[in-house]
Amino acid sequence: MSKMSREELVQHLTPPPGITMPPYPAKRDKIYRLALVMLVLGLLGEAIASLIHSHSLQFWMQGWISASLIVAGWTFLVWLKQWRWIVRSLVILGFVLWPLWPLGGWALSLAGSAIMAAKETHCFHFWAGKVIPWYSVTLGILLILHVTEPYLGLAWLGLAALWLSLVLGRAKLPLFEV
Repeated sequence: MSKMSREELVQHLTPPPGITMPPYPAKRDKIYRLALVMLVLGLLGEAIASLIHSHSLQFWMQGWISASLIVAGWTFLVWLKQWRWIVRSLVILGFVLWPLWPLGGWALSLAGSAIMAAKETHCFHFWAGKVIPWYSVTLGILLILHVTEPYLGLAWLGLAALWLSLVLGRAKLPLFEV
């Protein structure tokens, strides 16, 4: 991430003229960051469940990840309300589909998380945010192809590591308030 002063950060987060944002208190940013930590823990759990061949744990970890993404999607900072609603819709539908059609749930959840990662990269230049969307597409292909679990577990571990990098980068920034 490039170094930004507090003033540059505030200027960067200020919407351009004509775009009004709802208030974004620092507490909401804390919730967003906590949701991302929970996402990383869920991805680690999914990796472990895949590596130990625990299908029931994989099922519940997908629910954990989906719930974490709902909270993150509801609290992340983005100027354009259309983007907020696209991400929210994707992660909510991913959660709804999780028990009914897990593959479809993964597709929507991974898409929503990829948009969040790309937005983080656009704003704060995190290297992981450039990789996460493409990695998520690759992971989706692996899920469709029914790759064997040890390899899938390693793929989930890679996604967890990418998100951890992004979360650690975000933790170095001050809490946001708009």
